[in-house]
Amino acid sequence: MTKVLVVDDEPVNVKLITANLENDYEIIPAYSGKEALEKIKSENPDIVLLDIMMPEINGYEVCKKIKQQGTTRFIPVVMITALSELDDKIKAIEAGADDFLTKPISRLELITRIKSLLKAKEFHDQLIKSKEKIEAQNDFKTIMANILPLLLQYIPPDKKIEIMRGMSKQVEIVIWQKYIRDLPTTTKQTADASCSIMNRLGGCFLTENANEKKYTVINNKCPWGDYGNINPVLCMLTKAIFARIGIRVFKNISVDVKKTIAGGDGHCVVEVFVGEGAKV
Repeated sequence: MTKVLVVDDEPVNVKLITANLENDYEIIPAYSGKEALEKIKSENPDIVLLDIMMPEINGYEVCKKIKQQGTTRFIPVVMITALSELDDKIKAIEAGADDFLTKPISRLELITRIKSLLKAKEFHDQLIKSKEKIEAQNDFKTIMANILPLLLQYIPPDKKIEIMRGMSKQVEIVIWQKYIRDLPTTTKQTADASCSIMNRLGGCFLTENANEKKYTVINNKCPWGDYGNINPVLCMLTKAIFARIGIRVFKNISVDVKKTIAGGDGHCVVEVFVGEGAKV
């Protein structure tokens, strides 16, 4: 259940807020600024309702401390006060408060503000999780891009092609099943599907041209890393993936990598020949 930390040195005020919220939220009471800071750490609340006028550590100071900590700065803080002067509201904003309410508190306004701030926090948390997931994927890709060439150094040349085929098959199968909804039937559709799969890996592939006998794609961003840190052996994996995709649609194809970022060309050019146009 969503946790609401209610902070007020007057127990009666804590009880009033609790009565309005306890059916929908888990209420965590605190009766001083010091206790509030302790419970922020121990209880990890989802939102804080914070009275301003408290002895020793007032609400402004508590709010500042919450917003200064990396682990708590995104917890919404609603300042609650009997004060109504503009200067007091400005101080609350300067302390980092996300919203403020003036006593006596309207039940409807209290619930509405809480729901709004919690919805914004949920959206923020989802963005953070997505960011962390993307970073983890990029880290894994970087590790693989560094380890694979090292492993291939100790494998006989005839076995390297076999390994690349196996890897490309797994990559292509997983991404194809997840993202490609309709089986391509033309060279243009096949080229676009190939670009879509490679772009899922971090590339920037575009179809340059396509006719009945071949299609050409260009790429301005290597899916395996930045220029200067890319091992050209990974271009074999790119070529193998294009071959795997082409075979899904056409019986006879061949793939020719004309230019590569890893080779210092500034961009990649991949040509796929189809049917009778396929190279032997």
